Amino acid sequence: MSLTTAIFDMDGLIVDSEPLWYEAAIEVLNDYEIKLDQELYNTSIGLRTKEFLHHWFTYFNININEIPRSEKRITDIVISKVEKSCVMMEGVHDAIELIKKRDFKIGLASSSPISLIETVVRKTGLNDVFTIKKSAEHLPFGKPHPQVFLECAEGLQSKPTECFCLEDSFNGLIAAKAARMKCIVVPHHDQFNELRWNAADLKLKTLKLLTSQHLTDLVK
Repeated sequence: MSLTTAIFDMDGLIVDSEPLWYEAAIEVLNDYEIKLDQELYNTSIGLRTKEFLHHWFTYFNININEIPRSEKRITDIVISKVEKSCVMMEGVHDAIELIKKRDFKIGLASSSPISLIETVVRKTGLNDVFTIKKSAEHLPFGKPHPQVFLECAEGLQSKPTECFCLEDSFNGLIAAKAARMKCIVVPHHDQFNELRWNAADLKLKTLKLLTSQHLTDLVK
């Protein structure tokens, strides 16, 4: 079956927001005397904020009733940081233009709340690029569950097997594969050589390296 549809992740793929999420999480977790280094934090990248908090609050024996308040605080901090500084990842425009030239339908599927998604696409000028923007915020399950990708495909009137996802996180990669979609992954440079990325159909150091031949090869 030929590919007709590209679905982009957002955090860490379109914008360099993962450091902002880390800064916001550290700020909020410090209130509970939770110390989370970058290595530990990286194990939970791609989770929704509520799941991220549930994981670490449970791990550090913090009352989970604190999660809603902490979730809102983290999200508000990240949105404030994005408003002040929204840095795009290398090659985003190149990849979008390449994909548009192939007449692919284009959607966005993120674990982030829709309020942050709308802030990012406004700040980056990409609002008109994405026909559909889906958030896993209020879904029963977030990544690595495939639901947000499946709903994005449905909104684009595409079959899952006609889609390929562009991701940066392992949770996102697993979600894409669970949805029966092809996946191009652009891991953080510190994690690039980890063997787990071999589950992807294509691994790139930057979206700038994406070529038309790569897109052709995805269907093989």
